[in-house]
Amino acid sequence: MAKHYGVLTFDNRGPIKSWERMMLVQRHNARTEELPHCDPEAPEPEFLKGSERLVEDAQRELCSRGLDPQTLRANGVIAHEVILTASHEYFAQGDEAERDRRLWHWVARAYLAAIKIWRKVTIVQMVLHLDEYTPHIHVVLMPLVKKVFGRRPDDGERWTLNGREITGPGEFQRAHDEYAIEMAALGLQRGVSGSGRKYRPFAEKAAEMDEQCKRAAAAEADAVKAKEGAEKAEQARAAHWADEFDRLKRDRLELEEGQRLLKIEQGKVRAAMLRQEVTRRALASKEADMDRHAAALKNAEGDLRAALTKAEAKQAHFERELRAIKDVRRYANELLQAADDLSSVRLAAARDGVSAALGNVDRSAAGSDWVVASFAKRQGAER
Repeated sequence: MAKHYGVLTFDNRGPIKSWERMMLVQRHNARTEELPHCDPEAPEPEFLKGSERLVEDAQRELCSRGLDPQTLRANGVIAHEVILTASHEYFAQGDEAERDRRLWHWVARAYLAAIKIWRKVTIVQMVLHLDEYTPHIHVVLMPLVKKVFGRRPDDGERWTLNGREITGPGEFQRAHDEYAIEMAALGLQRGVSGSGRKYRPFAEKAAEMDEQCKRAAAAEADAVKAKEGAEKAEQARAAHWADEFDRLKRDRLELEEGQRLLKIEQGKVRAAMLRQEVTRRALASKEADMDRHAAALKNAEGDLRAALTKAEAKQAHFERELRAIKDVRRYANELLQAADDLSSVRLAAARDGVSAALGNVDRSAAGSDWVVASFAKRQGAER
């Protein structure tokens, strides 16, 4: 037969030390905030002690004992939250009537157990939740006790918050033992003392399951993504090879077209080479003709040079004769000068004779100039 356990656990977030934290507990216990792991069709929270206004109830408890809620010690313990429950399988046995009977027997025993266990402190709220995986009761405890303060013993007993009344040495063990005694009548066993195993609220289990589902979904999504990536890669490779095939086909067509154009260009080159050869031969023939003309011109140049030499010799001869004529003319001028000293008669006679002589000399000089001019004209024509 399967074993079922009674479970008592303190909130793993530690004691309540601020009114902000107390407000969070109030919203959670009263279900005034939406919780994804809760069944919205389940019954509303059942307040076995206290009300849904946890903060007001707690502050009222403090004020009734002469304590100001707003002047409590900083970071001091205001309350503790405890969860009472049992194995889920215990509540799931039998038909609906059997499950309902088990549930309310357990609620009654759990309520009495809480009153007995924490009889020295104040239970400000007890609320039953049936909307989660396993039924459970939240118990909010305020460690309100009377004590005499050592520094002011004359004041007598005064109310104060002393968290050690709930969590002091041996208190956890005592709470588990007394709860187990009450649960034994229902067939629920106590867990192994000192095992270190902690009760995990279904919210944590649900969060873990949700995280596992998310990881599984992420892994599946990664697998799908990897598959899609592989398909895309295969499609990309196929597209790449198709592009390569098309490129090679285009390259082959371009090569064939290039070869065709090359043949055309080769034909043009051969035709150009033939024309060039014809041109070269024609140029060679013209060059030979030019060489012959050059030789003839060279010979003619020799003849011209010889003629020029002769002409230069004649020119030198004529220049010598011209200088002689000039000397004669100078001599004549001297004679004319000398004749000026003669008498007018003798001068006239002498002038006539000299004029006659000069006429002869001028005709001779004119003849010489005509010869030089004719030679120069002939030389220019030959050139």
